[in-house]
Amino acid sequence: MSHSSHVHVGGHGDGESSKTNKFEFAAAVLLGIAGILTALSSFQAGLWSGKMSEHYGNANKIATAASAEKSRAIVEMSKDASVDIQAKQQILEGNENPAAKSRTTQIAGYLYVFQLSEPGYKAMGFPEEMKKSLKEEGDSPESEKKQEAMLNDLLKRAWEADLSGNEAYREEMLAKSNEQSAEADKTFAEGVGAKENSDHFELADVIFAVSLFFTGISLVFRTNIRWTIIIVGGVFLLCGVIYMITIPWTFS
Repeated sequence: MSHSSHVHVGGHGDGESSKTNKFEFAAAVLLGIAGILTALSSFQAGLWSGKMSEHYGNANKIATAASAEKSRAIVEMSKDASVDIQAKQQILEGNENPAAKSRTTQIAGYLYVFQLSEPGYKAMGFPEEMKKSLKEEGDSPESEKKQEAMLNDLLKRAWEADLSGNEAYREEMLAKSNEQSAEADKTFAEGVGAKENSDHFELADVIFAVSLFFTGISLVFRTNIRWTIIIVGGVFLLCGVIYMITIPWTFS
């Protein structure tokens, strides 16, 4: 007696296989997207880390230049103060000894005109025209008389001026170093911002890694719980995408 075998098309086994294929396809898609986004966030973190190092290096270079410029300005201000003191000593000596007044006037005038810095000369209240005239006057009696009158005017202005207490003069002398210091602070702040962005992208890496974990482990299960696990992986993936969108990007 023969027995014929029956094949059930579209039975339970095929249905289960179809469900498995759909699930595995969904898992593969999520794993692929999460992998790409992980690589992209790592790439952005690396770029921001490079910008951080660049900004920190530039900030250090500018700060060093600012420090050197400030030292130069302080030395220049010290020299101006010393010139002012020496010139006023000559003025006092001339006032106390009329016989030496011509000599002391010439010395004081020379100190102010030729030894004082440009900002110092201006801070003392001396007009630039006077400086040019004193340098260009000839040796004729008329020129000497005119030069003496200008020197007397210059020394009168000098006696009334207070170079050490002139805040505008100090600000002008330190302007370049202060500008460089401000630039260094700004560059350093940009480095801090780049570091924060790099840290944010590294956190996005962690979120995508969690998504990869849940999506990958869902393939191990053969019960309906796998859908719950893969949904959790998808939620982490979505959260990572939303979080990464809020972070500033760079491509240089």
